[in-house]
Amino acid sequence: MQTIVRRSEKQAERGGAMPEGTAIILLMFGLIFLVVDLSLALFTKATLQSAVRAGVRFAVTDQLVSGQSYMNDSIVQVVQQNAQGLLNGNHGACMININYTNPVTGQTSTGNPGDIVEVSISSYQYSPVGVLKSSNPIGISASSSDVLEACPVTGCPAVINPAPSSCN
Repeated sequence: MQTIVRRSEKQAERGGAMPEGTAIILLMFGLIFLVVDLSLALFTKATLQSAVRAGVRFAVTDQLVSGQSYMNDSIVQVVQQNAQGLLNGNHGACMININYTNPVTGQTSTGNPGDIVEVSISSYQYSPVGVLKSSNPIGISASSSDVLEACPVTGCPAVINPAPSSCN
């Protein structure tokens, strides 16, 4: 005669909590790191946009930062100061582009009063730190533009440095 042993329902589900808990914890950490990555990418974009905006606001006044002789160099310095360390050094300065356009003809200009000045950052590479770490860096760019004011009474400063630092 055979005896049939019945397991209670409680014993049948025994040991399932650990794998389920592990799966849920892994999923939650993945989502948390995804949110952190996306937040840092948006913070980087907002910081760069704010920096170019500050550079344009400075550019329209036709002034120079103390210690600088050329307006473009002053604009680059203002953008770097407002980028919260994202564009430090020569490598960061090489990502900053400054263009002047004559609003009447649409042609490139040299920074005369009434011209449109555009300050932009191109090809900034944000490298994710969490879930997206295995993916390629995310390219972030930002730009801002405005119209240059009339020169101050003391005269217009030189705009373009004839010997800019090299961007290798």
